[in-house]
Amino acid sequence: MRPEAIAFPDDIPVRAFVLNVAGYPYHWHNALEIIYVLEGLAFVGMGSENHLLEKNNIVIINTDELHRIHKSSEDSKLLVIQMDSAFCERVNPDYKYAFIYCCSLYHEAEAPEKYNELKGHIARLVYQLNQKPCKNHKKDIKDCLEKILSHMIYSFDYLRFGPGIKAFEEKQAERLRKMYKHILKSPTGKQGLKELAEVTGITLHHMSHDIKEKFGYTFQELLYYSKCEHAARMILSTNKHIREVSAECGFSDPKYLIKHFKLNYRCTPSQFRKMYQAEDEILASQVQCQEASLSSALEYMALYINY
Repeated sequence: MRPEAIAFPDDIPVRAFVLNVAGYPYHWHNALEIIYVLEGLAFVGMGSENHLLEKNNIVIINTDELHRIHKSSEDSKLLVIQMDSAFCERVNPDYKYAFIYCCSLYHEAEAPEKYNELKGHIARLVYQLNQKPCKNHKKDIKDCLEKILSHMIYSFDYLRFGPGIKAFEEKQAERLRKMYKHILKSPTGKQGLKELAEVTGITLHHMSHDIKEKFGYTFQELLYYSKCEHAARMILSTNKHIREVSAECGFSDPKYLIKHFKLNYRCTPSQFRKMYQAEDEILASQVQCQEASLSSALEYMALYINY
């Protein structure tokens, strides 16, 4: 179950469900996931953060991003859409170098138009998925997916907007993307800021100041967060000693993994493993959800179908 394997229907790179969810433990998968709250309230945990989402709220989970769902005091009905990452990379090469930063709680109130446009694309996708198969059925579905993906990358890419709603200048966004591509070449993230400054052609001081100003965090803080999430996945999916996890995630000493893991997850790596690691059978029993008809989602999304 960790990572969760997703099998997509024949030549259709998407799955969609309406679920009444009471609980779904930490997991990740090679798919981009959209969660839309149709009814009620739900806690969605992404990485180290927990968000209480209410009706009409939406959140996007990136490929391999650690996440979980658990209910609040109210029952929740969720529309869950999973898009095949391989399809996303084929139709938009920038997908591999994008991080979608989309959650209603962040700034939907400040930028409702781009959230409404996204909901419109989703409503039309759900409509197509509910149609009877015909000659152009698969093409129509893929067209919807391409529009969703294009809108997400244009309107919600963290490397283009940071945590705000105003896009960076294209030259700056391209520089950040170039830096991110270079970081991805080394999964342990051993590149220093000086090396990245040389790659992007600006001074060390300029890059350091630029990152802090745009994202609110230093380069090292962002890098350590990424390393800690990589460590969290290893802690849940393997029985490797914390020392091994530390080394494989690029920490020079386990004490640094422990320090930064506590800052991000508010517990030590060992405590995290004790709380959330389990055998597959136990994990499966912790998945508490009931599936409803996908067509029922259209009742809630009719407002957006022509947006």
